[in-house]
Amino acid sequence: MSSHVSYGALAVPTRRHLLDTLRAQRRPMDLRELAAITGLHANTVRFHLEVLTRAGFVAREQASRTGPGRPAALYRNTSPGTSGGGYQLLVEILAERLTEADAEGLAEQAGQKWLDTSAPSTPPADADPLGTATTRSVALFTELGFAPTPETATSGTRIELHACPFIDEARRHPDVVCGVHRGLLRGVAEAVAPGGLTTSLTPFARPGVCLAEISR
Repeated sequence: MSSHVSYGALAVPTRRHLLDTLRAQRRPMDLRELAAITGLHANTVRFHLEVLTRAGFVAREQASRTGPGRPAALYRNTSPGTSGGGYQLLVEILAERLTEADAEGLAEQAGQKWLDTSAPSTPPADADPLGTATTRSVALFTELGFAPTPETATSGTRIELHACPFIDEARRHPDVVCGVHRGLLRGVAEAVAPGGLTTSLTPFARPGVCLAEISR
């Protein structure tokens, strides 16, 4: 998946509005609910949701059957976004306060917990968990400002992370800042395929670029 898909999905204000609505409601929503809240036509909502789903920002699932007929499709956000400065604040607080020997491990746990809390997820019925984890990781790091570039590798996927928005903090506190990002990457993989994927993140694999890897 190209990173341009993620950037393009967020380039339209209507799509950002739909995504913000899903995040604000903090629960899966169906097409009619989203149309009513946003004031958009249902067909318009459906089109933009499909774009967001392909780009990894939204997941589609089936509602539980409660009567005759096909269950409604539900949509939920899979990327927590950065509105309100919550992520920035998380990184800054951890960088200032985590000085223990196991700071990296604690930071990784914090990153995964923040992701789980902000965008709770259930594993999708997916024939391609590696592809889904890659798409969602690219979407997440795109919103965080990393300019990710994914490529297929022998054992899975490599994602180059450029333009780290926390570069100064990362240089001063690499265990903490990079630990948080490891937690985010692991959290995405675990949400897609619990125990089925492995992840790693190498800080400054080359000047100005960190390397995230996802493999089966």
